[in-house]
This record gives sequence, C-alpha cells and structure tokens, in this order.
Amino acid sequence: MKCEELLTINDLVVSFRDRNGGMTAVKGVSLSIAPGETLALVGESGCGKTVLCKSMLGFLCAKGRIDRGSLSFEGQDLAGLSERQLTEYRGSGIAMIPQDPMTSLDPVRSVGEQIAEAIRIADRRRSRTAAGADAAAADTAGAAAPAGIPADGSVCSRAVRLMELVGIEDADRRYSQRPYQFSGGMRQRIVIAIALAGQPKLLLADEPTTALDEKTQEGILSLIKDIQKKTGVSILFITHDLSLVEEMADRLAIMKDGRLVEEGEVSRVFEKPEHPYTKQLLGYLDYRRHRGHDHMKGASSDTAVLRVSHLYKSYGSRSVLRDVCLTLHEGEIVGLTGRSGCGKSTLARCIMGIEPFDGGEIRADRDRMQMIFQDSQDVFNARMRIADIIAEPLVIRRVRKQIRETVMSVMDEVGLDRELAGRRPSQLSGGQRQRAAIARALISDPSVIIADEPLTGLDVTAQAKIVHLFRELVDRRGVALLLIAHDRPMVEHVSSRIIDMEENLILSS
Repeated sequence: MKCEELLTINDLVVSFRDRNGGMTAVKGVSLSIAPGETLALVGESGCGKTVLCKSMLGFLCAKGRIDRGSLSFEGQDLAGLSERQLTEYRGSGIAMIPQDPMTSLDPVRSVGEQIAEAIRIADRRRSRTAAGADAAAADTAGAAAPAGIPADGSVCSRAVRLMELVGIEDADRRYSQRPYQFSGGMRQRIVIAIALAGQPKLLLADEPTTALDEKTQEGILSLIKDIQKKTGVSILFITHDLSLVEEMADRLAIMKDGRLVEEGEVSRVFEKPEHPYTKQLLGYLDYRRHRGHDHMKGASSDTAVLRVSHLYKSYGSRSVLRDVCLTLHEGEIVGLTGRSGCGKSTLARCIMGIEPFDGGEIRADRDRMQMIFQDSQDVFNARMRIADIIAEPLVIRRVRKQIRETVMSVMDEVGLDRELAGRRPSQLSGGQRQRAAIARALISDPSVIIADEPLTGLDVTAQAKIVHLFRELVDRRGVALLLIAHDRPMVEHVSSRIIDMEENLILSS
C-alpha cells in the first residue's frame, strides 16, 4: 500500500519517573498507519500498547514523558505540541475507543446527551478553525463529514443518528436512558458513537471487545469494520488476542517489553513468523482453535461446599435470574459461561451476599468464601501497597500474628515476586495484579472461591499461566472454584464441569 502515511511514529521512547526512580514503558518504537488502513498492535499486558496510544493524544499522567522520538500526524509532530494545541487533534483528528465503557461514561447522564456533548465540542473546534464560520450556527449545521457520519440537523438529531449508525435500536427512546440501562455490548457501541462524533481520521481501538462474550464481540468487530468501509477512517486496533487479528487488520505489529519485535502483513506474519515471541503467541492461538482437548481435570470429592437452589433475582420489572440451581463440590472447578448480560456476575454477587435475591436458597459457609473480581485494578485501593492489599482479609478478621510471613508465603504460592510487596497496584502488570488478587483470596484459607472473569484484559500467555495456577491451587488446597468467563475453550481446558447460562437459565451442567 503505497500512499502518504496518516500517522508516523519514529524511535519513540516513553518513560515514567517517581521518587523511587522510574521505568521505560516504550523503547524506541517506530511504525506507521496509512489512510484507510487497519494496523493491529498485539502484545502482553504491560508491554506498552496503551501507553503508546496515550502518547499520541497527550494523555500521559504527570509522571509520564516522551524522552525521544516523534509522533507525526498528517505531517504535524504531536510530541512537540502544548496541551492547548493537542486539544485540537483530540476527537476530530484522533479519537479513542476505550477498553471499559463504564469508566468512560458518566453514570448520571443520558447516553444521548453524552454523544451530543461530543458533537458540540467537535463543532466548536471546527468553528474556531474554519475561516468565516459562524460559531452560532455550529450547533445546528455541522461541518462536512465523511460518508456515513451524520453532520446535518440539530445536535440531538445527529446524536440519535449516530446511535442508529452504531446499531442502537429504538434510538429515539433510548437517547434519554443512562449507561446502566444498557448491556456491555450496547455500552461499547455508545463509546464508539462518541468517538465518531468528532469525525476523526484515526480511531485508536484499545481492547474494544474485552469482557464481551463471543457473540457480542463479533457484533462489535463487525460494526467497526462496517464503519471503516463507510467513512474510510484508519484504525489502530490494540488487542492481546491474535484470533481477532485475521479478520480485522491489514498489517500486524507485535510488542513485547516496550519494543516492537515484529511487523508485517497479517498473512505473512501468520504463515512465517520470525520472532520467538510471535511463534509463541501463534502456538497458543492454535491450541485455542483446537479447543484444548488435553483437559486437565482434577478429582473432586462428594462434599458439597455450595448449593444454589431455585434462585430468582429481578431489577424492577426485568428478571435477571430465573430458577437457577447449581452445586459446587470440594476440590472442583466448575466453569460458568454465557453471553454478556445473561446473569453470570449477578449470580456471583448473590452467592457472595453482595446483592440480595428475591427467591430460592443459597447454602454455604460465607465466612469461608472469597471472590476474585474482573478488574483487580478497579477493586484494589490505589494508595495501598500490594502486601497490605493481600493481608486485608486477615486484618478485617483481626488476625495479628505473623501477617507478614503469611503474606510472603501466599505470594510465593501464586508465583508473585516478593519484591512487588511494596509496590502499588498501578506499578504491576495485569497478570501480576491478578496473581495478587488470587493471593488475597487465598490468604484466609477459603473453601470456595468465585472468580468473575479473572482472565479479562490479560494477554494470552498471562491467561494460560493464571488458568494453570488455578488448577494447581485447587489440586493442592482442595478449594472449590466457580470460574466465570466468556472464553469457553479456556474454561473447558481447566474445568471439571461446564455450566452454560443463556437467557438467565442454566441449560446444562
């Protein structure tokens, strides 16, 4: 593809500094994206993918800085721009689709108003730069937009049309609804609409299908491809999952430890990978495609440590759980799968006593139950050190003896380096944080652990390591594990039984 590049990154180095020293997150990365092209950026958690994206938009935190290199967008070096100058490129030049829509959307404002606000901001920017433009007319007319993106009519009508463009049915009525009234897949469509509001030339899609089930994931990826066909927008598609790359991207770049280790046409990289890390990722992908037939089933006892009988749960008029029954035995891993919104997480919260239920019975020793949440970074106190986070269940129970020794022992057990004990959650990779979450769950010697999407957001190698860790811990400790995930092949690999939840009913076990 020989044409003028839209984005060119040359020898970029990005580091973070604090009182204890610092670390370099991006180490001399060079890559480019052409108009209308999709480049997939693949790598493990903590390899620098998201930092690279945030550098383009000037969204590095106060401790982050670009030490060397250039970020050229349409010939303009973004690395040398002030904060005020960068705002002119955000949204209208480069827009970002975030990984987690719930942390990006305002929970108390309607989704339609949030889209409309993005349109108004983009219109005001254009009014400042368009010679002779009437700023007052920006709210009603809009500027010329790429094909497929609405640019005429009132701001509200344009927001509705953007909702329709991204596949929100009955958009007129749903305009006034708040984010919690939408499923995970629909919320992801909303943040895509917000990203499109500024009519960008480059979309940074940062793990846009993380935490979505396979069917919803396919719908979001199909939507992104369809939007690209209609608008000609370029896409930097960031993912840790190589299985998504073949259908989405023209070219593929592999990152590891802050460096670009391989780059090329997707077909070439898949057929003739050169770097050992690329070969490792492709080997794991091949394993997933064959659905992990070498299942590692362990032996469980007949002792039931959790019984759920005829459980019902509703939110207002909407039924979430209907007549759910399951039993978990000592030393057993049970996989719980199903599409987003089918009630998996609600069931977990009811079992843990986090939410009340409307009918049925749950029999378990709640004092010996622990939960591992989907995103440990959101759950952990950002100001606490890892050792204190792991020790918290003992502190709550007023255990005062040998806490430090117990923390170190459980860190060893989950494969977490003792040197990380003094760090804070933001200083750990996704896989390290998840091991810390497992250590925190184990430290009180539970009989039942509920792991709610514990693999979400992790690269494929980290996922495999965490799954094998679960199997080892269950075999060694005899703890029972309810493993909730939408990646069925991975769950099948490690579970004694699989339970499918669809339309809020348990279909098989």
